[in-house]
Amino acid sequence: MKLQILLDGADVTHITGDRNPKINGVVSDHRKVKSGNAFVCYQGLKVDGHSFIPGAVKNGAKVIISEKNIPDLSKDITTVVTPNGRKTQAICAANWHGNPAKKLSFTGITGTNGKTSTAHLSYGILKEQGLKTALLGTIGHIFDIQDPDNEDQKKVEIPALLTTPDPYELHAILRRFVDAGIEYVIMETSSQGLAQHRLTGINFDTAVFTNLTQDHLDYHENMDNYFAAKLMLFQQLDPKGLAILNADSPFTKRFTENIPYSNTLTYGLANGLANGLDSVADLSALDVNITLKRLSFTALNRRQLSFNDAPSWTKIDATLRMLGAYNVYNALAAIGVGLRYSCNPEAIKKGLASTVVPGRFENISLNGYQNNDIAVIVDYAHTPDGLENVLTAAKDIADRQLISVFGCGGDRDKGKRPKMGRISTLIADMSMITSDNPRTENPDEIINEIVSLLPPDAAFQCITDRRDAIKHAILNAREGDVIVIAGKGHEDYQEIHGERYPFDDREVAAQILHEVAKDTHELVSE
Repeated sequence: MKLQILLDGADVTHITGDRNPKINGVVSDHRKVKSGNAFVCYQGLKVDGHSFIPGAVKNGAKVIISEKNIPDLSKDITTVVTPNGRKTQAICAANWHGNPAKKLSFTGITGTNGKTSTAHLSYGILKEQGLKTALLGTIGHIFDIQDPDNEDQKKVEIPALLTTPDPYELHAILRRFVDAGIEYVIMETSSQGLAQHRLTGINFDTAVFTNLTQDHLDYHENMDNYFAAKLMLFQQLDPKGLAILNADSPFTKRFTENIPYSNTLTYGLANGLANGLDSVADLSALDVNITLKRLSFTALNRRQLSFNDAPSWTKIDATLRMLGAYNVYNALAAIGVGLRYSCNPEAIKKGLASTVVPGRFENISLNGYQNNDIAVIVDYAHTPDGLENVLTAAKDIADRQLISVFGCGGDRDKGKRPKMGRISTLIADMSMITSDNPRTENPDEIINEIVSLLPPDAAFQCITDRRDAIKHAILNAREGDVIVIAGKGHEDYQEIHGERYPFDDREVAAQILHEVAKDTHELVSE
């Protein structure tokens, strides 16, 4: 590919050397540079990518794209200066793969909590409608291809290293989507992915806001910066697109004040007027019923979208396999996505009913490991708001006591640690405070910060080893108790001292439940 094609659409302030050489690849990791590549670098938060230019040149880089003028390079090296290396990186990645995003219709979902569940529910609805849809998100990237050996579709799953992939991986995946005939993409958009311009150049047809509570302040520093990152998704929304907003969030009014169009659809359970909105939510839920096995409600649609031919309906009786009252919000948001793409009521009902999201209020004890005297729930909740939501939901279905097992990740927002300790001990009858992903921190020091502001009468135990904490909770649970294991959800590893070790809360809990059931059976037999 010629350099000028690679740079098409990028903001370039200066070029030295051959202005249009042919290149055979573009990378931002100097260790992956091959002879004839273009190397893109920028100033990072902790590392200046410009310091790796000598290594890139040594490995054969032919073009250096940077944010600074680089003196003393060989005359056969072309240098390109751009004011924002991250944006230029995203544009180059798109150009290199033939701009696949231009052939796809995107729904972006952003918010502190609920992105993954809302994305999976939306994906399920569009699939039931028969739309050729792919999913990009925290748990993995999913799409179907036609199996050449028969008429069936073959499901392809790509592991996700990041919720929002880096631009090179992202556009490579989007190229695979286009080649497989995909037309619609449901995409989780993280605040860091947005702030780092990984999605620059992508035009969204639909943007969904779930909620905004404290998280990632180690990166964003304050809530205003965090909000500004979320707002970036809506700034990339097509003028004819649709903004789907949580009417019950106090941040929604700020979104409506900062987006330059009027195509909005709100959803919620409370009265949107309380948050300064002009009316109650367009989509709401009636007759919510939650048990340990299912969640059901009636979705009420108060208006018909004016810019598409969505089937006209007023009420839909919805049933979910996902539990927790907060999932009513996620389901309503997904219903909004379904309306956006003219999905009929039956497709919406079937899509909601068939969706299962790994590690999101996942009831391990329903899988035949014991006699269901206790319930063991695994959830990804790792923020104060997320933990409060999942514990409150579990408390509502507990016949007796609620036991919480959780920790906080290392090298992340430390301010939320004592808040999560306080939330757990206020809602749960007993809190087992343990290790999460300590990363480079001492897990005992993290636990000390979690319990630092707890009152003397708080009911908790500190058990550093996560497996031991889960086992202790299960062994000490009694009939009617509910145990919530929070923080890791679908993750199948624990990161300690920079190394990832196999660890899956679901597998660990299931194994312990099996052992308990076996021991109980043997005791009864004797």
